[in-house]
Amino acid sequence: MKIDSHHDFGKRECPGCAMQVPANSNRCPVCGYAFPGRSGLQRGVVWIALLLLALLLLPLLLPLAGK
Repeated sequence: MKIDSHHDFGKRECPGCAMQVPANSNRCPVCGYAFPGRSGLQRGVVWIALLLLALLLLPLLLPLAGK
């Protein structure tokens, strides 16, 4: 996926040095603080939770579709 390098993503505060850095940065250019990202496990848990929610809601929505 290509990201437009000229797009303004806003700013966020670095917890290491309190400087405002671009929101799309993975590392603070001033102090080198590495912003945490989502791991593969966290992404997997989110997808599993959404799938379970959909499976739980499906029986509730099926009777409405038959009317």
